[in-house]
Amino acid sequence: MAENNICPIGNTLDFFNRKWIFCILSNIFRGMKHFSEFKKANPEISNHILSETLKYMEENDLINKTTIEDGSRIQTEYSLTEKGLKTNKILYEITSYYFNELNYAGYNDNEKNEILAEYQKAFNIE
Repeated sequence: MAENNICPIGNTLDFFNRKWIFCILSNIFRGMKHFSEFKKANPEISNHILSETLKYMEENDLINKTTIEDGSRIQTEYSLTEKGLKTNKILYEITSYYFNELNYAGYNDNEKNEILAEYQKAFNIE
């Protein structure tokens, strides 16, 4: 056994230590790719925090940022990197834990199952 005191769980949680990272990753898995879509899906987040979080995610190789010129307008799109794609199981397990153990929103069993099926498909979980 390793003699150091490094906890892989604690270190991973430190890496994801920004509140909105998992929500934005989930948004991208579910087809969103623009700043305005992330803002609409997460209205509680300020524009400043959303910008900072996207920058952090890009700097840490979770997402790619692509600028697309479409005639006279420039649009920015975000997509998952290989590293970002590997968060699918984490996201699904967090979602599943929420609905099966916490369920603060009070979803009934049919609603839970429908949402979990949607997320299972979005996160490519077999």
